[in-house]
Amino acid sequence: MKKSGACRIDGGGGPEARSGPARLALAALAAVFLLSGCLGGGSSSSGRLSHAPQGPAMDLASGLYQRGASLRTLAARGGAGYTVDQQRHFFRYEVLVSKPGRLLFTALDPTGRPAFRLASDGGQLSGLLYGARQFVTGPATAANFGRFIPLGLSPDQLTALMTGSQVRPAAAGARESGGDTELSVVPAGAPEADNQLWRLRLAGPVAQDPGGAVIQSASYGPARNPEISIRYMSVKPVPREDQGGRPEPFPHSVEIDWTGPDRQAQSLRVTYDQVRLGLPLDEAQFRLERPDGFELVRLP
Repeated sequence: MKKSGACRIDGGGGPEARSGPARLALAALAAVFLLSGCLGGGSSSSGRLSHAPQGPAMDLASGLYQRGASLRTLAARGGAGYTVDQQRHFFRYEVLVSKPGRLLFTALDPTGRPAFRLASDGGQLSGLLYGARQFVTGPATAANFGRFIPLGLSPDQLTALMTGSQVRPAAAGARESGGDTELSVVPAGAPEADNQLWRLRLAGPVAQDPGGAVIQSASYGPARNPEISIRYMSVKPVPREDQGGRPEPFPHSVEIDWTGPDRQAQSLRVTYDQVRLGLPLDEAQFRLERPDGFELVRLP
């Protein structure tokens, strides 16, 4: 997955805006969907697994997919530290997501006040750049979304990822190693190629309840040289409010390494201080209003 080191907004009604908070928002949003366990899997063994469309490995992969797909809403706040251009940065954030398509993300400045805010209600996209005093609005298309978050994702895709959605499996293979499970997943619609496999390492045996399965690490791409590697440093149970308080494993501290567009190694560490899963959310929370004194920038 390629990521840009800057965030830009070009609007017909105003000048281009480049801001530190927008750049921070990019890093945080990348982090949030990565650490929801949606990318990949981890396999420490170099031996290739045999994939099949049925069996215990497929049952586990399908259960993980259903676990993420069933979660419709999430609210979280925490902190993120990341490296860009060999410089280390840290900031705090808050996020609300509701599938399909609804997102509210806020990057906070050192005093705890909003520095950047982005919202999508499924049809309209809007953003507040507090430093530039700009209110940006337009259709919630993938192109406009990319002006804020250039990850090549639509709002629907991002909100699905941020709520922990796993890849839909076409086939899966698994082996047990030291009491844990190495799970390799062929995504639906993708060829069974080594560079397109999702690999997960989970605590416990293959034959376990996917609803309580704990993902320890994840990677995507070739086993020996993955495009992205994720380590779930602290996984804790969080009650699913939409399922009577049933606890579900959720990562509270995650480290992510990947290679940037300039082929330089980049890293990100994210912690969640507070998390709520499956909470009721009002649709009005995903619409922003233009504050007095903010320049209006319209997107096509």
